[in-house]
Amino acid sequence: MRICLLVLLFCACQANAQRPVDYSGQLAAGYELGVIPGLQTLDNALNFAVIGDWGRQGEFHQREVALQMAKAMAGLGGSFIISTGDNIYPQGVASVQDPLWQSSFEQVYHHAWLQRDWYAILGNHDYYGNVDAQIDYGKISRRWHMPARYYTMKKQLSGGKKVQFVFLDTNGLENGYYNDPEMTAELSKQDTTAQLRWLRETLADTDPTIQWRVVVGHHPLYTAGKRVAITGPVRSKLEPILNQFKVDVYLCGHDHDLQYNKPAGPTHHFLSGAGSELSNVPHQMPWSVFYKGVNGFMTFSIQPDKFLVQIIDAKGAILYTKLIPKG
Repeated sequence: MRICLLVLLFCACQANAQRPVDYSGQLAAGYELGVIPGLQTLDNALNFAVIGDWGRQGEFHQREVALQMAKAMAGLGGSFIISTGDNIYPQGVASVQDPLWQSSFEQVYHHAWLQRDWYAILGNHDYYGNVDAQIDYGKISRRWHMPARYYTMKKQLSGGKKVQFVFLDTNGLENGYYNDPEMTAELSKQDTTAQLRWLRETLADTDPTIQWRVVVGHHPLYTAGKRVAITGPVRSKLEPILNQFKVDVYLCGHDHDLQYNKPAGPTHHFLSGAGSELSNVPHQMPWSVFYKGVNGFMTFSIQPDKFLVQIIDAKGAILYTKLIPKG
């Protein structure tokens, strides 16, 4: 009896183990983009990619990052992509018919495995254009999702558990933006107090199946990069809420690099803002776990009791891998 129990326990552990991805099915079907050597996954996981600060008409290595992200999505069987903002440079878009949608999005992320759902938020550069056009683009694009300036969704995990994703518009939390005449017209349409109240109400969801809470915002609360000295306004408004509701993960961009920061508290902070132009300005900070000022993106594989993050550069090299148990 004891042996049988040990065998069952071993099999259960193996079923949830971290393992190399298997491209064989894709290759047998005619897939030809190539593979990312050493890419890992978790069985029966929710897999997705995270990219930010990208829309530069394919320049600044944007196309190279897109190719590697397509390879990663193919290997993982990725379900969707999260954009952490600054979707279109330099000044957002003028309308849903703006040619920049084609040159900076559609024609760059054209690969089959990037035709998954994109869940996007607004960055500061998007505020120089027509914000409503980014929201409305979802009405003519099957894959683009930005139903409002801030919104939420849940994704199913194995065993009946769920991940709650909360997407924010953090631009109104940056006090200095209200002094920028090119941003004030769009910022005036946002009620920041109402958004923070909505955030608290959303995170207070008592659904017993919620296992992980993930918040997405453009601006970092913690960075070891270029903007290390100016994260205070956003941090002061958001961190108490993240701590109160024990948010597991905060995803962001804004600094043009790749980072993992772990300050005191329950939240793991991942900065993925290296989709095109770079700002390689590292600082030694106590919360910095990983920093690299190179082009790239991140992938996440989430199970009910743990998640796997992999940080990948524009050449397909895996720079950092971390398996994080549910705290």
